[in-house]
Amino acid sequence: MSVRDNASLARPVFLGGLLLALLIYIPGLSGGFVFDDYPNILQNEDLRATESESVDFAQSGWSGRAGPLKRPLAMISFALNFATTGEFVGAFKITNLAIHLVNGILVFVLFRLLLMAHGERREGIPPDVAVIAAVAAVIWMVHPLNLTSVVYIVQRMTSLSALFSLAAMIFYCIGRRRLARGADAGWKIIIAGVPICVTLGMLCKENAILTIPLIALIEVCFFRLRTARPSDRSVLVMLFVGFIALPLALAVGFVLIEPDFLASRFVGRPFTMHERLLTEARVLWFYLGQFLLPRLSEFGIYHDDFLISRALFDPPRTFVAVLAISAVAFVSAATIKRYPLVTFAVWWYLIGHAMESSVIALELVHEHRNYVPILGIVLALTYGAAVVGQKYLRPSLLRFGATMIIALFAMVTFIRAGDWSDPGTLALIEAERHPTSFRSVFELARIQFGLYKLSQDEEDYRNSLRNLERASELDPSAKRPLASLLKLEYAHGNPPKPEWKEELLHRYRNTLFHASETLDLHQMVKCRANKSCAIPPNVIVELFGAALANPTIPDYSKAQLMVDLAVFFINEAGELDPAIHLLDSAIELAPAEFGFRKVRVQTYAMAGKFAVAEREIAAIRNVKRWDDEVRSPVEDIADLERLLATARDDAARKGD
Repeated sequence: MSVRDNASLARPVFLGGLLLALLIYIPGLSGGFVFDDYPNILQNEDLRATESESVDFAQSGWSGRAGPLKRPLAMISFALNFATTGEFVGAFKITNLAIHLVNGILVFVLFRLLLMAHGERREGIPPDVAVIAAVAAVIWMVHPLNLTSVVYIVQRMTSLSALFSLAAMIFYCIGRRRLARGADAGWKIIIAGVPICVTLGMLCKENAILTIPLIALIEVCFFRLRTARPSDRSVLVMLFVGFIALPLALAVGFVLIEPDFLASRFVGRPFTMHERLLTEARVLWFYLGQFLLPRLSEFGIYHDDFLISRALFDPPRTFVAVLAISAVAFVSAATIKRYPLVTFAVWWYLIGHAMESSVIALELVHEHRNYVPILGIVLALTYGAAVVGQKYLRPSLLRFGATMIIALFAMVTFIRAGDWSDPGTLALIEAERHPTSFRSVFELARIQFGLYKLSQDEEDYRNSLRNLERASELDPSAKRPLASLLKLEYAHGNPPKPEWKEELLHRYRNTLFHASETLDLHQMVKCRANKSCAIPPNVIVELFGAALANPTIPDYSKAQLMVDLAVFFINEAGELDPAIHLLDSAIELAPAEFGFRKVRVQTYAMAGKFAVAEREIAAIRNVKRWDDEVRSPVEDIADLERLLATARDDAARKGD
């Protein structure tokens, strides 16, 4: 049947929604960097230009540590922000908001294409599918569940990846509509658009690989392999068998070859793989509850206080969650012919969460993970409301209901955006809403110490210490609160509690070591060097030794610590031999890191090993970084050559 697609009526609805989405996020465009923003963006020197040279975007792209592919496109976008506006946090957030609004446009286009495909093969489809698509897209744009994907700067990785995923789906839908009419151009659009967009999406965040099974779901639910020519149908069947079979075969093969790999990622986590899977069943229902009935008290950037499911009946609602998911998935699959949109919504949600809510050793809960998965539910519910409303309600009442729902979601998002307008306000709110979250309490302590540095109010200092202790108690594997306690007390000339050091040594040796934790040890060396804290040398050596002995420490992090410890030995006591040994070991772990090699040249020169220093400079010229040779900056090499020449001259004068 023909489907009425009243684009002229949908346009003002959608444009009004775009404006509303822009307005409600304005309060959140101020504020500051938080949590993972620091290691990934603010403290990543590779994203910035130096006084002597412009930013190297190739180096910026591969400087990421967030995923196996390093997410280079997202990292380059952060480097562009630094290059144009420096550390101005508003510019980073405005970029995120712009991406979100563009995604809103893409969602509208995708929803419209899906509803048209749906309506072309079913009776009883409500008119004005463009209006339904517009309303659904607006609901998605203003929903508070998406807020952290916008105002939490590092989650640009999520929204930018989604942009390319949505583009890939749109290319597929356009191509499939043409194939259904027998047009060869359909294949050109699919082949040209889908692989490129999926690849670009994966270079922002690895989740984009899920675009392939989501496209397969679109085919099954909406297009049903309908083609004008039998040959096209056969190609489609083979295409999707390949799309689905190849990733599955690779995943199964990897597990068979490396059976302990996934399990090893859980070392140091407060949950096992089995416990994570059970917990994620409840997490999925938690997300859904927050979508249907947003509760301000349940939102937050930190959800490390979420109760872990230790067994199927511990807590008992775990069993209910698993059973409910299984039942809904089975029933929706069995009724696909009669209710394809229901099937689409359920399986889109499950597939969309297939990576981050499965066996990968990630943290349990993050709201931004719903950015793409919630789309199917938004579309199905909006469409269902339109069907029911057309049958039982007056159009004016239906419009009023849609307006009120949008207004409710927008209001909650506006309030949440205001929470993000100031780091201190955000920290207080997070700690109030999540009092048993280690991260929320730690962040509050950090903010309180910042207030102390400004006001010198001892009450702020005591509050900071108290919350650091509490954060340490909340997470028995957390190292940063204890490291902060040591630094703060030594900076004030107060002897810290002995149990703090002993517990920190234990945690450095035995709990999962995160890359971001190298920063705490680096700062200890730095604060002693600049005489801002009187940490005893033996304490620093003990702490570094404990961290280096940790079996879970990543190679790059281990290399960083070795270089920091080498610099400490040189500055503290002029001990060159142990420093050289540490530097040699560090470069074995990270041979492409120019900064490490630079320190080694300087140390060789200080030790009088000029020939070795010359060979190191020659090696620096051809350091391998990823697949291509990227030569080190000429200016830096010239500086090293001048340093070596000066050291030689000094040695010659002393010899004379």
